[in-house]
Amino acid sequence: MKRLALPVGYWRAAEFAYVWRHLSELPGARILDLGSPKDLAAILARHRGCEVVAVDILPEAVALSQRYADAQGLDGTGPGKVKSEVQDGRALSYPDGFFDAAFSVSVLEHIPDRGDTAAIQELVRVVKRGGLVVVTTPYDRIYRESFAQHDVYERKQIGSQPVFFERHYDDAALAERLLGPAGAAVQDLEFWGEPWVRVEALLERVGPLRWVLSPLEPLLSVAFLERVEHEGKARPMAAFLTLRKNS
Repeated sequence: MKRLALPVGYWRAAEFAYVWRHLSELPGARILDLGSPKDLAAILARHRGCEVVAVDILPEAVALSQRYADAQGLDGTGPGKVKSEVQDGRALSYPDGFFDAAFSVSVLEHIPDRGDTAAIQELVRVVKRGGLVVVTTPYDRIYRESFAQHDVYERKQIGSQPVFFERHYDDAALAERLLGPAGAAVQDLEFWGEPWVRVEALLERVGPLRWVLSPLEPLLSVAFLERVEHEGKARPMAAFLTLRKNS
């Protein structure tokens, strides 16, 4: 029933698995979650006894995150805890080295202007020396940005002016906006895509029926999403990266 109430989407399943692979060996760790779908914070807390601080710029998202965690008993009375707070990822209030690790799933690409650079620098700043920062973003071989004709997260549309929605990084943008400014060692960088069937496009075409299919999306993710070669035939669609703060 949990999967029906809060299903894990097609791409999120692959992203969650990547974060889990890199952070699940830190039992009891204090971990920062910047803006990710909140079931991942709960998974780390429940199954690894982590203390996860899940932050978001939207108060309503923070309230939902805390209700979800509290409903699972992740209030610190037993192993594992999720504490949800309103924070701006571009200017976190935590001191240097406060967390053992941090992660952010498909968030940085939505922060306008140079906010993605500020956010990756903040994530590195607040983890301890030697700590990991795990991030996932959209990727394409040619950099592009998209805009929306509606409010986007905390940003309100003014008149007919389009609102920035997200960027798809290419190699140059990854280096110039994230990897270089982060000032941390790149421990892992993977590119993911759909080498066989464009399932994501098919899911988008079914419209409202996608909700009915949502419990199956994690299985579709395992079947059709794979790590792909950067210069291979299959087009990379996402970049998954792990940074280690210099000791």
